[in-house]
Amino acid sequence: MFINERTKPKELLFYEALAARTALTKREAKDLSKMKKGYEGEILYDQIFESIGHDNVIIYRDVCLNIDNSVTQYDSLIVSDKGIISNEIKNFSGTCTVNNGNWTLNNFPITKVPFSQLNRSVGKLMEMRNISQNDFTVSGKIIFPNDTFVFNSDDHSNWNKIILRSGLRDYFRQFNHSGVRSGHKAQYISRIISSCIVDNPYFTLQADKIRLKYGLYCGQCGSFNLSKKRFHLTCNKCGSNECNETHMLRALSDYKFLFYNELMTRNSFLEFIDNDIPVHTVSRFLNKHCFQHQKGNMSNYTFKYFDFDDATKKSDAYIRYKDY
Repeated sequence: MFINERTKPKELLFYEALAARTALTKREAKDLSKMKKGYEGEILYDQIFESIGHDNVIIYRDVCLNIDNSVTQYDSLIVSDKGIISNEIKNFSGTCTVNNGNWTLNNFPITKVPFSQLNRSVGKLMEMRNISQNDFTVSGKIIFPNDTFVFNSDDHSNWNKIILRSGLRDYFRQFNHSGVRSGHKAQYISRIISSCIVDNPYFTLQADKIRLKYGLYCGQCGSFNLSKKRFHLTCNKCGSNECNETHMLRALSDYKFLFYNELMTRNSFLEFIDNDIPVHTVSRFLNKHCFQHQKGNMSNYTFKYFDFDDATKKSDAYIRYKDY
């Protein structure tokens, strides 16, 4: 079973919010494309796993574990009574060649060697096991879910470390065998993992306010050319209508990831949306969709939800005036 939702990486949400409000540099556009492709590979992995079924195992997705004061990110951890299997997901496309330990992808060298990343992540899990003074197996695989990916290696032992798209369904089916269970031992291992989960400490991106276009933008086409109605904003470019609450949730999510380490006050948020929504309406939505810290002039807010998509899914984020 999936223990947690897989959310977009914070870096991806940052670049998506940044792209909505300014022209990206070549480096930023490259990073956005890379993050988006990586996330698409993770979603594909989840979809295939879901189609096969996973009731016999416990699965953690996209978690950071603090093990002996060192934080490691894991794409997928599969837990059973036997132990933990780490799956590192690489959404590579094209031809990958491994020759004398050197990796190239489409004739370009790969600086972050997947096997090195896997060895480190598995090594940290072994360290976690040893610290807990427990006995369970720890192993790992590199998963290549893209069906356009071709792998060549001069070392045949490398094939034991990877799973290609053509073998992914069979790989997942092994977890449905009667001998695989998530009983008391798996529950114990799961508690150890859960006790190590921390927020991602490596997210340090911060937007330059001078570059940003302030205001609200259309969720369909991205235009800032909107006309105000009583409860909605109409896009003058594509004609779509979104209610004030939808715009607020999107802007709150953008603000969160563009200025992740900054306090958000009512005035700073009003400036961010260029006062496109009346202050009394903004105050009401802040109280509804944010946690308030302190009172009076020192008041600041944090978004209740992970991101815009999360907010629109939650029942307590019910939008009275629908988009159309």
